[in-house]
Amino acid sequence: MKLNLPTVNAFLNCQKVSQDVINKSYSLVGVFQGFNSPGYPLGVEFVTFCRLTYDETAEFQVDISLHDSNGIKLSDSLPRKIAFGETSCSDLVTAWRVMIPAPGTYIFKIFCNNLNLADFKLYCR
Repeated sequence: MKLNLPTVNAFLNCQKVSQDVINKSYSLVGVFQGFNSPGYPLGVEFVTFCRLTYDETAEFQVDISLHDSNGIKLSDSLPRKIAFGETSCSDLVTAWRVMIPAPGTYIFKIFCNNLNLADFKLYCR
């Protein structure tokens, strides 16, 4: 059964995201899939970029959370309203400051109207 929700087309972790105010294009600096740390716990700051698409006019509540491999939530973003209509895509840029307790695989979960749209992994060695 297909839900009538947006689709996640991209999800990237990076050090910095800048947007050109004239043409609305983004520059993503320092894109990565994980961290290599000499020790844990590790306090990190980074940004996530998420592009969603939807072909109809609608408004959704979207939020992102970071979980460890046991499903325990480490951090979450504030819910944001995203509107579709004039364009079929919308972007969500979120700044994170989290404590990574140990090496392992961590999972970003993207929720839309409290339903899980997608999962993306963050690898910490």
